[in-house]
Amino acid sequence: MMPNISNPDNDIVVGFKKEEETIIEYLFHGSDEREVILITGMGGLGKTTLAKRVYEKKNVANFFDECAWCTVSQEYDCKGLLNKIYGQVCGSEIKMGSSVSEELRKSLMGKRYLIVLDDIWSPEAWEELNRVFPSCDNGSRIVLTSREENVVSDAKHIHLPFFSTDESWELLQVKLFKGKGCPKELENVGREISKKCGGLPLTVGLIAGLLEKDKNSEKKWRKFLLTLNSHVTFGDGIQSNDAIELSYRYLSDHLKPCLLYFAAFLEDEKIKVSKLIELWISEGFIIGMTEKERVEDEAEDYLNHLVSSNLIMVSGENYDGRIISCTVHDLVRDFCLTKAREEISMEIINMEKKWDPTLNFIPHRMCFHMHSTSDNASKLVPRNSSIHTVLVFHHHYSPFYNASWIAKKFEHLTILDLEAIRVYQSFLSEVSSLTHLRYLALEVDVHQNDDANDVSPLLLQNLKCLITLKLRSNKVHFPIFLGNMSTLRHMVITGGVSCNKSCMEKSRSVMIEAIPACSKELQTWESRCPLTPMHEDLLRKLPCLKVLRCGVSSSDGFPEIDFLHHLETLELSSNYESFPLSKFPSSIKKIHLHFITLSVSAISTIAQLPNLGSLILLGCKFEESLIWILEEETKFPKLKILQLVLLDIGIWNISNVAESFPCLEQLDLGYCRNLLLMPSSFDDVITLKKIFVTNCNHNVDSWAKNIEESARDIGNEQLNVEIIKASSINSEHESIYDSSDSNSEHESNFVNEAWNKFKLVVHAGMRKFDDMCAKIKRGERRRKRAGV
Repeated sequence: MMPNISNPDNDIVVGFKKEEETIIEYLFHGSDEREVILITGMGGLGKTTLAKRVYEKKNVANFFDECAWCTVSQEYDCKGLLNKIYGQVCGSEIKMGSSVSEELRKSLMGKRYLIVLDDIWSPEAWEELNRVFPSCDNGSRIVLTSREENVVSDAKHIHLPFFSTDESWELLQVKLFKGKGCPKELENVGREISKKCGGLPLTVGLIAGLLEKDKNSEKKWRKFLLTLNSHVTFGDGIQSNDAIELSYRYLSDHLKPCLLYFAAFLEDEKIKVSKLIELWISEGFIIGMTEKERVEDEAEDYLNHLVSSNLIMVSGENYDGRIISCTVHDLVRDFCLTKAREEISMEIINMEKKWDPTLNFIPHRMCFHMHSTSDNASKLVPRNSSIHTVLVFHHHYSPFYNASWIAKKFEHLTILDLEAIRVYQSFLSEVSSLTHLRYLALEVDVHQNDDANDVSPLLLQNLKCLITLKLRSNKVHFPIFLGNMSTLRHMVITGGVSCNKSCMEKSRSVMIEAIPACSKELQTWESRCPLTPMHEDLLRKLPCLKVLRCGVSSSDGFPEIDFLHHLETLELSSNYESFPLSKFPSSIKKIHLHFITLSVSAISTIAQLPNLGSLILLGCKFEESLIWILEEETKFPKLKILQLVLLDIGIWNISNVAESFPCLEQLDLGYCRNLLLMPSSFDDVITLKKIFVTNCNHNVDSWAKNIEESARDIGNEQLNVEIIKASSINSEHESIYDSSDSNSEHESNFVNEAWNKFKLVVHAGMRKFDDMCAKIKRGERRRKRAGV
């Protein structure tokens, strides 16, 4: 599935209805030969929005065997793009040593496929990608969006016209009044303002952002119209760049650096809000909080202001409407790139392009966009003590990189983000000297040429100014907790290796030392290692903890946590250990359990939580074996999202669905291959909007379709059922389980590790499905012989 890149008001469709019908006609009724459809128009006209509208239609998805969406952009990496498409088509990563071009071509051969290549810029890019897609004479289609009409010569071409004044006015009303209608006294001046937007939907959105605060004042609208007239540079319409400049000028001063910071990220990147906010905080951009306000809440408010101005687009939301990911339009990003150097002293260095190493100004922030692990940067960047921020982004997964030059050249760093690349373990001793660091993100690994494998991660305890610490490793044993950091707010220590005895002993001594000095402001604690009762004294020193992610050990027990009165997210992972808790803080909103064994009483305890809005069970088992029964007294009063992934059950029974889930909005069933009997009355849940079924079995598919039909029969038109055709575990479909309800990138790290474990056992689950069917059939034969 393609990520949602629009604002919540995108349910109301404005413009391009004729063009949409034409594209659908080309998709369904064209030649059997593979055909290319090219959508062109100037930046900000809505090419991506139109393509997305078509791509997400259910009849389009059902018509094609395989569908994939990929954003190309000006700066693209062909291999990386093909890997993304391969992941969507094949549901797995390409094997080492294999040619992704050849493997993708083989996977598409003989299938009717739809590939969307969004934002493609050159004929060279098209030729490089085109040769991979086979022509099988079965009605396959490729859709391109581009500002350039010459990217492909043999395509069915749809050129998007500018919006008419009526369409611009309709869109302006949608943006401002969400379909509720505009006051009559504003109609005349509103049409005049719409006319000045030059027929560009992007400009209309930006203008709507400027009018948002005064959307019911005719006097202020007329005053704004006079301001708008002074910016019209040609004809009778304002250019998009002028509209962006005007929107920027109208921003409060404290929001301007936050907007320009988007220049640091890769083009068309889906940006995790948690990471963005952590960087803003570490940069010192967030100001003006009262003593009772969390700095993260204030930062979130900053982001909401940028979204309401239509400068930033929402690409993912939490179940409670909070933004979890966002993106920025190319034109807005271009504006930020231009302004960032001057306004926030940020230099963006694209390692693919030639650039002047003798910078004609002294930046405070440097951002490297890497395509390889070349050491050009270390050779070209001069020693510079004024640089306090270094961010590294990579277009695809990176091998080892020797980053020691960064610690040596930039001695006064406050922000160092290297999680896009892998660094040697020896780097820990070098980075430990950067005592001014407030933000540190590393992926650390052991390499055969690394002569410092015994360098202790405990060296990082020297970094007493840290606010955010993120460490990930598949081989290095990090302690479960790093103390002595009195300002630490977010600590994420993850990886593929469980704690060994040595690691646990080190953790024990570290925690005893850390209790007096640990940060009372810690908000996030995530660790691969299991918590035990010995951690309870430390947990009691963390009164502000909001997110806890950890493992569960059967032999050592689990600490009590009911005293964590601000805890909102709890994630537990184990190797099918029993659920360890009987008491929870009432503040919990999300519980994610991975490979935990659950009893009836455990489910009942979870259900009683008054604020629980999201429950994810991934790979969990029930003490009652293949049956999960929810009794009538078990009620989830505020649960909005329920996700069941790889549950080893054959029967799921609920006494009264509507009473058990009175507020449920979304139900996800993924890879529940054994599930044969399900509750029949989910159509009675009037709040239910979505049911996702991914790679279960025919019974589950039929059940979901029947629920949708029954809901329609009783007048519930809002329920949408989506049955995802996935021949194997698909990286794009995984997002249903790890991001629809996530409010941080840390959560995706934790869930990804669970998914890795999930992939190892999914095929065993498929085999169990056949065994289950055989057992049921044998039971039926026995009952018949017995006359039952």
